Amino acid sequence: MRKVFLGVLVLMLAISIGVVVAQDNLSSVDPSGQTVTYWHQYNSDPQLATINALIAEFNETNEWGITVEGVAQGGYNEIRELMNANIVSGDLPNLVAGFQGDAASYASDGVVVDLNPYYSDAMWGFSEEEMADFNQGILNANIFNYEPFNGARLAWPNQVSANVLAYNQTMLTELGFDGPPTTFEDFKAIACAAAESDLTGAEDQPVQGYPIKTDSSNFESMVASRGGVIYHDGAYDFNSPEVIATFEFYKDLYDSGCAYIPDSQFGNTADFSLGVNPMALGSNAGAPFIAADFEESGIEADWSLTTTPWTEDNHALQVYAPSIIMLQGTPEQNLAAWLFLKFLAEPEQQVEWTTATLYLPIRYSASEMLTDLEAANPYFAAANTLVNDPDLNIYTAPNLSSYNAVRGLVQEALANVTVNGMSVEDAVATLQAGADQALADSM
Repeated sequence: MRKVFLGVLVLMLAISIGVVVAQDNLSSVDPSGQTVTYWHQYNSDPQLATINALIAEFNETNEWGITVEGVAQGGYNEIRELMNANIVSGDLPNLVAGFQGDAASYASDGVVVDLNPYYSDAMWGFSEEEMADFNQGILNANIFNYEPFNGARLAWPNQVSANVLAYNQTMLTELGFDGPPTTFEDFKAIACAAAESDLTGAEDQPVQGYPIKTDSSNFESMVASRGGVIYHDGAYDFNSPEVIATFEFYKDLYDSGCAYIPDSQFGNTADFSLGVNPMALGSNAGAPFIAADFEESGIEADWSLTTTPWTEDNHALQVYAPSIIMLQGTPEQNLAAWLFLKFLAEPEQQVEWTTATLYLPIRYSASEMLTDLEAANPYFAAANTLVNDPDLNIYTAPNLSSYNAVRGLVQEALANVTVNGMSVEDAVATLQAGADQALADSM
């Protein structure tokens, strides 16, 4: 049975303060003729062309005469700044793109609508059969199971990807390994064998070990694959055995000369495409760039995507779910906005979106309709198979407004235990204190 890991694991409770609750009787609400303004982050094709096409399709076909107006507002940072300013002025859209931390922040200001009443409404929501068709591990990223939200569904996923391990089987075979690592011991053995080999990549660059990207997402994937989380029971916890073991693993790899720090943000996968390392961890959304870089480098490699290694019963996959957040409006505007979100979630629209953008669908039936895409794109197929594997544990990062600050602190801690030579004990103590403060500040 699939186990779902969230940053917080508690039972759904009743909605409290901070969230706008739908009126009790949605059947009496008439969304006809409403205009819905949607601020999104899509500024280039194929995402921009595809979202515009979906908006046009909804506008032309919905039976209520609802009009959605999509407005590109730059990237997430620009949208966040615009939202913070407009929450003060009260000039808000009906829907806005954002991460889970953004949803928590806006909800704390009392402007986010809980989607649970719409999701389960007998007239406007999804049936039990339709709910079973959703990948609930993904949807649960937007369930906020802590005070004051207590189980509110504060956003709807729209741009799903997974953190996966790209591995070069051609190189692994040369190094004497039959496949990608499934244990942390195998992972280290591969990294050390690569670092100690005489193999070369593009332009005769020497092959190195594992490329450590000092990134919280990659770190959390390793923690989840040991059965841990970085946040639970209302607090960040960087002193758990799983977190400590992950820091020690990073430090051991680096101190043993079996890992290195790339010199650019995406240097780990860029080096992978040059045949300079055997494996690199990152979002499957980067797979098309890896493929293009391999073609440009001239390196021929049999490569694919898998998960991080794992300990017993802890085979995990971290999923990213940037989402769409509904903001407070009239009951009629809110229902109209929900109907657009529901339209985007239908299998046909999921297929259209995924085929154009290669983001992962959130419905099993949509995945089953993507056989042609999977045949043409084995890297998408590999990631889609993983996210739909019932035997994998789905992990999503803590959906807290403090999480962005804590991500930076994790990055510093990873640098401290590797290039800065700090002990794990000291690095974790500094990290824990900073995370505690970031959480307190966010309250």
